[in-house]
Amino acid sequence: MTRRRGLRLSVLLIAAAFTALAGLIGQAGLAALDRTEGWRARLGGEMTVAIRATEPAAVADASVVSATEILAGTEGVAEVRALERSRVAELLAPWTAGARGPDLAILPRLIAVEMDPRKPARRQDLAEALNAAGIDAVVDDHQGWRRTAADFRQGAAVLLIAGLMVCATGLAAIGAFAADQDMSLRRSALRTRIQLGDTPLACFRSGVWPSARDLVIGVLAGGLTAVALGVLSGLAAPGTDPAGLAALAVQWSVLVSGASLVALVCAFATAARKIRELEP
Repeated sequence: MTRRRGLRLSVLLIAAAFTALAGLIGQAGLAALDRTEGWRARLGGEMTVAIRATEPAAVADASVVSATEILAGTEGVAEVRALERSRVAELLAPWTAGARGPDLAILPRLIAVEMDPRKPARRQDLAEALNAAGIDAVVDDHQGWRRTAADFRQGAAVLLIAGLMVCATGLAAIGAFAADQDMSLRRSALRTRIQLGDTPLACFRSGVWPSARDLVIGVLAGGLTAVALGVLSGLAAPGTDPAGLAALAVQWSVLVSGASLVALVCAFATAARKIRELEP
C-alpha cells in the first residue's frame, strides 16, 4: 500500500512538472514570436535617415529642418520625426560607449520616417530627394534589422518546438511508467480474473484506471500551475479583457488536452501490452 501511494504521488508530481514546464515554454515561445513579429512589422513600416555630423551644430540643425520638410513632402511618406540628440545618444549607446555632454556633437542626427502603408516610398526615392537638395545623409531601410528579427524568430520557433518535444517525451515516459508499475502491482489479481472468465477489456479498464486518473490530475495541476506562473511572470497578461481571458482559457485547454493525450495514449498502450502478456 505504501509503495502504491508513493507511485501515485510520483506520477502525479512528474506529470504536473512536465505539463507546467510545457506551459511555460509555450507561453514564453509564443510571446517571443509575437514580439519579434511586431518588431519586424514596425521595422518594415519605417526608415531612418542619418545626417552626418560633419558640420557645425547650427548648420546641422538647419540640415535636419530642411531634410524633415523634404521627406514630409515625398510621396509615400506618412510621418516624419526628428529625434532629439539625447534620444540619438540612447539609441547609439551600445556603439558609442554612451556619449555624453560635448560628445553628443559627434553623433549623427537621426530622422524617423514612417511609410504610408498603402503605397510606401522606396529607399531610393528618399535618398534621391535628399541628394537633390545637397543634404549629406544616409537612408536605412532596416533590411539588416529585419533579417535579424526573422533569424531570431526562426530560432525562437526551433527552441519552442524542441522544448515542447522534450516535455511530450517526458509525459509519454511517465504515462508508460505509471501503467507498467500499476499493472505489475495488480498482476496476480488480474491474472486470476482472466482465469475466472473476465474479459481482457474489463481487466484493462480496471487496471489502467488508477494510472489514468493520477495522470489526468497531475496534468490538470500542472496546467493551472503554468497559468499562474505565466500571469505572475508577465508571460501571460490577460487583464480583464474578455478576449484576453478567452485566449488564456483556450491556451490552457490546448495544453491540458495535449498533455493528457500524450500521457494517456502511452499508458493505454502499455496496459494493453501487459494484459496481452497475462492472457493464457
